[in-house]
Amino acid sequence: MVRVSSQPDWEAYHQIRRHVLFDLRGLSGYDDHHPDDRKPEHIPLVFTDGAEFVGALRLDLTANKNGVVRTVAIVAERQRQGIGRAMMTAVETLAMAQEVVRLETYAAPDAVGFYSKLGWEIVDAHRPNPLMAKLLK
Repeated sequence: MVRVSSQPDWEAYHQIRRHVLFDLRGLSGYDDHHPDDRKPEHIPLVFTDGAEFVGALRLDLTANKNGVVRTVAIVAERQRQGIGRAMMTAVETLAMAQEVVRLETYAAPDAVGFYSKLGWEIVDAHRPNPLMAKLLK
């Protein structure tokens, strides 16, 4: 897990998210310069396997000791290899180090099962992307 700071990190972060979350879903409008990515309370992360960038996500810290996991993306050819589980374990550890007690995410419908297996619970199923949460130890 690498906190995005260098230009190569930013390029990998955006390339993975754009391709997985937009291009492969037939969506457009990804913004490499969205101001939310650079807010001080938001932590953009990339994940590597050796020298290869394999995943990206952002952890947003909130004032009430909650964290929001956003834009989780794993390179398509590396999905279903345990990378997502490793990414979520790492982000939970990071969140706890930041004194976060509860994580939330708006899960893509096809990712609800993945989050459920990791102990996340559906909080609001009446959204296009259900709101899920997990209490941290």
